[in-house]
Amino acid sequence: MLENFITSALVIDDDKTEVDSLIQYLEDKDIWTKYYHPNDLEGKEKQFNNRKLIFLDLYLKDEQSSIENIALIRRYFKNIIGENFGTYGIVLWTKHTNHFDEFCDKIYQKNNPFSAPLFVIALEKNKYKTQGNYNGVLDELEKKLKEDISSSFFVEWNKSVKQGSDNTILGLYDLFDTYKKKNQNLEAVLYSLACNYTGIPKDASKDYDLQKDLVKSLMDALQFEVSGSFQNIDSLFSDEKRLNFNDSKEEKAKVFAKLNTLLMLDFQNLHQDHSIPGNIYEINDGQNPLYITTIIKNRKGKQEEIDLADKINKRIVLEITPPCDFAQAKKQRQSRIIGGIMLDYDKDLINHFSGDNFYSYLLPVSISSQENPQMIIFDFYRFLTLNEEELKNKTKYPIFFRTKDKLFADILQKLSSHTARLGIAIMYP
Repeated sequence: MLENFITSALVIDDDKTEVDSLIQYLEDKDIWTKYYHPNDLEGKEKQFNNRKLIFLDLYLKDEQSSIENIALIRRYFKNIIGENFGTYGIVLWTKHTNHFDEFCDKIYQKNNPFSAPLFVIALEKNKYKTQGNYNGVLDELEKKLKEDISSSFFVEWNKSVKQGSDNTILGLYDLFDTYKKKNQNLEAVLYSLACNYTGIPKDASKDYDLQKDLVKSLMDALQFEVSGSFQNIDSLFSDEKRLNFNDSKEEKAKVFAKLNTLLMLDFQNLHQDHSIPGNIYEINDGQNPLYITTIIKNRKGKQEEIDLADKINKRIVLEITPPCDFAQAKKQRQSRIIGGIMLDYDKDLINHFSGDNFYSYLLPVSISSQENPQMIIFDFYRFLTLNEEELKNKTKYPIFFRTKDKLFADILQKLSSHTARLGIAIMYP
């Protein structure tokens, strides 16, 4: 597993003679390796390209304490790694468990100005110095990494994504049997994939960012390639004690809110100039017919109006035009939208949205403009058709974010089920 992950290595040590045989060992394994003395890193401002493994002596300066050396390493990492370094692991030469724990606490500290490593493994350098070489160091590293089951999964997943990406690209190249045909037609194939993903009419795609849709289209192919090349981690999910989230309810809500946002919402691919199904817009005008302040709840056969004005953080609308209409240009410049609200996540409030007219599954989620986890509720009774030019008006409807495909499909399905309900009047004796 590791040898497929480690394509390059960085060795940082204050004594090159101690690691010369390590460098030779890694290069013999066809791992590109670069050595730096700590003094070489002083004042270095240009960040390195990604290295998959960093061998690092904890005591880069013997005269300083472990805490001082950790602070020094973090300063080096800020300059040479930064926040876009990519995935990597660290081998820390130390035999002191307390020093290792101190290092991990600081290296994984929130808001560090550098990317966090996938894993940190402590090894004893003296063992290999006594041995006279570093033969077997990768075997020991892999054995220890298997004890960190989650990190093992991401190492394997990272390797599989790289392999899947290569296979996806080669699959597209294999569509053509000559170099000339590839150069002549590959861009046209990519264009067809991009247009097919969202279904945007070609005559409306001139000012639309088709390249992002191309990326999404290729991701569909990539996931099958990744699944095919992934090798299962034997011990993952085998210990039931590790499968429960052991923290406070508040912390659990924050973590799961971020997860839900990652899975369900898109804050990157936003287009104010195109009213695309799945766009979510903010409403600031209190006179807007979809500006919600109260909700109607059925309680024991009676309708009850509940005032939520002081609890609502945002009023929003979702562009809910069926994608087939959008793709086949059947919209006729009319957009269908449903109104919704955004509130602080509160389990006591959820019961207010138990009616069939509410979509109340999108909770908790994390929104950067809000301090607390949020819940997003859509009311199917708040349904409106308007000219799409109005949604392009960022003063009236500033675009907020987008739903990802699975969320949009679920909302559309539940809206369709709600509006298509049949009923009949029965006279009971």
